[in-house]
Parts: sequence; structure tokens; C-alpha cells
Amino acid sequence: MKAYGLTHIQLTVRDLKRAESFYREFIGMQEIMRFGDECVMLRTPGSHEVFTLNADPQYHHDAGKMGGIAHFGFRLQEEMDMTDVLSRAEKAGGTAIDQGRRGKDKKETWAFLKDPDGYEIEIFWMPAE
Repeated sequence: MKAYGLTHIQLTVRDLKRAESFYREFIGMQEIMRFGDECVMLRTPGSHEVFTLNADPQYHHDAGKMGGIAHFGFRLQEEMDMTDVLSRAEKAGGTAIDQGRRGKDKKETWAFLKDPDGYEIEIFWMPAE
């Protein structure tokens, strides 16, 4: 079987406007499709992955639960100061968790945060090899 890789993820959210605002402001995602008042599909410009944010009230009890997934991550195209990344996340409505360096010669930088519903996100940058 051949696949293009992970194409989308759907997140259950409690407040669609709040979640959409966070991902638009923090990551720069843009709307590609909307399904009524409870669901929107967003994409990071220049990528193929899609985030579907679903605010259907019957699923609100699951918002923020990772279901065995520890976190999901975004790899930055350019190096950024992770203190600034966490500050941007907080300004957009998220919560900073931690940041640091790892890898060969400690050149890879990372930050962990939570979105407004409590989903854990990793933002990282690593030099091209």
C-alpha cells in the first residue's frame, strides 16, 4: 500500500470560534472548508495536512482527551526562539508547558504547549541534515 502520509486529524473542541482563532493566530492555518456552525477544516499554508475542528455538542465531553496519543507536533521551517513560540501560544489562548534543546550537539529546539481545549502540541525546529 502506498500513502501520501498523514493527511488530516479531527479534534473535538468545546468552542469552535476559540479553537479556530487559536490555530489561525498561532500556526497561521487557513480555512479550506466549513460544515455548518460546528465544523471547520483548516490547513497550514504550503502543506497538505488538514485539521478538522469539530464542535458538535454531543462530543464535548471528549474535547482535550488524547485517547492514548501523547501529543502532535509541528516542525518549523525556520529556527525560532522557543520562548517567543510559547509567548505566541499564550497570546493566542494556549498554555505553555516547557521548552529545551536535544539531539546531536543540542541543535534541535522544542517547545510543548496546550491548545485552549487541552490538546498537547510540540513545536520543534531541527537543522537540515
